[in-house]
Amino acid sequence: MKISNKTILITGGTSGIGYILGKELLVKKNTVILLGRNGDRLKALEKEGFETIACDLGRQDDVEEAVLEIENQFPGLEILFNNAGVQYNYLITDTVIPLTKIRDEIEINLTGQIILTQLLIPVLARNSDSMIVNTTSGLGAFPKSDGLVYSASKAGMRSFTTGLKYALKDTNISVAEFIPPVTDTNMTAGRSENKMSPEKLVQTILPQLERGKSIVTTSQIRIFLWISFLFPGLANKILSK
Repeated sequence: MKISNKTILITGGTSGIGYILGKELLVKKNTVILLGRNGDRLKALEKEGFETIACDLGRQDDVEEAVLEIENQFPGLEILFNNAGVQYNYLITDTVIPLTKIRDEIEINLTGQIILTQLLIPVLARNSDSMIVNTTSGLGAFPKSDGLVYSASKAGMRSFTTGLKYALKDTNISVAEFIPPVTDTNMTAGRSENKMSPEKLVQTILPQLERGKSIVTTSQIRIFLWISFLFPGLANKILSK
């Protein structure tokens, strides 16, 4: 699939990977719709050429209203990037965790995007060559102790993506999983790992999507996935360092 002159929706597109992805897709002559919670930020992004929809994925009524807006204004939607994500670092044994953080991570990272996908499948199905791309994480397979709920939400998204491929295999909608490495965004601020720039990451994954890859990622992550499959104990040791 050549990703140009398409109508594309990106959740979590107001910053980080989603924003850089959106900018690159604009360059490729696509109509890019950004879905996010920050109304002021969305208004500013409209000046850059984006279409925008205000929506809190943690609220089902917001999601349903957003889908109605998409059906009315963008009936030619062809690509959905489920890219929204929030991550809070805390230990599950901490007795003072605001429960809203746990709910946010599950509802925004997983539940809201599953509902959005389910409601948009009929829209995507009306077009001849559509695609759903779900952003997951290596933490979905190998959780970290101070990000258990985030890791669990990404594990759920990985499972949902795999099942969705089977569910849509006889339709015009292809499904891909996007597994980013540690990327230099606000979410990873303060971490000491070597980070990939979101610009380089986007340039890496878009050609893979155009070639029809069902898993899009970097070569390093792809190698690690093989190590984790063949030698899970070694993978755990690497991650625990």
